Amino acid sequence: MARLVALFVALYSYFPSGPASADEASNVLVGSWKLTSWTIQIVGGDATEPFGPNPKRRAAFTPDGYVAFIIVGANRKPATNDDESAALLKSLLVYTGKFTIEGDKFTTKVDMSGNELLTGLDQVRFFKLEGDRLSLRTAEQVSSVGIYQGKKVVGALTWEREH
Repeated sequence: MARLVALFVALYSYFPSGPASADEASNVLVGSWKLTSWTIQIVGGDATEPFGPNPKRRAAFTPDGYVAFIIVGANRKPATNDDESAALLKSLLVYTGKFTIEGDKFTTKVDMSGNELLTGLDQVRFFKLEGDRLSLRTAEQVSSVGIYQGKKVVGALTWEREH
């Protein structure tokens, strides 16, 4: 009986249950992640996919506490003129910075961005980490960009670890 109890204790310790804590998450996040879902919910309105279905995407977390997020529209083509070059920028989201985790709050201090409005600011998200799935969401906020400008929105992103 004692061996059986020891086996259950060992298995319970080896297979964690439930979401990871914030301290565990910083270390567990290291690596490459692919986006599986990104929606912007207009408060009181519809949810949309900002770059359409199946955007190209990656997040990379480094052991020294930096993160890079890169998301682009799925059907981008090389630009042949200035208007097309400008349009490409509208289907690009990229920023990097040092990240910290406090409770369920994930904050990136943006040091570089494709949108200079973000550089130097904190991007605050709320996170949930369950195994190889990372969910990030924004607080309700008034959007300052694109088709959402002036509207209250909540963004939600789901990432899966790339192996």
